[in-house]
Amino acid sequence: MNDRAPIEGLPPKEGRGWRFYVLAIAAIVLLVFIVQNAQKVTVDFLFTETQTPLIFALIIAGALGALIGWAWPHVRRGRQRDRE
Repeated sequence: MNDRAPIEGLPPKEGRGWRFYVLAIAAIVLLVFIVQNAQKVTVDFLFTETQTPLIFALIIAGALGALIGWAWPHVRRGRQRDRE
C-alpha cells in the first residue's frame, strides 16, 4: 500500500489520479494511430529503398526530430562557451 503518511490538512487520496486517465487516453489514441497507419510505404534513404509500415517511418522520423531538437541547443551552447 501507500507507505507515505498523509499530509496534514489534506484529505486522503481516493481513487485513481488524473495521470492515470491521461495515460489511458494517450494509449488509446496511440493504438488508433498505429492501426490507421499500418499500410506499407516505400522509404528512400540515400542509396537504399525499402518497404516498411508507415508507423515505423513516422516513429523514426519523430525520434530523429526529437534528437535534433534536444541536441541543437547543447551544440550551440558549447560553441558559445568556446568563443568566450
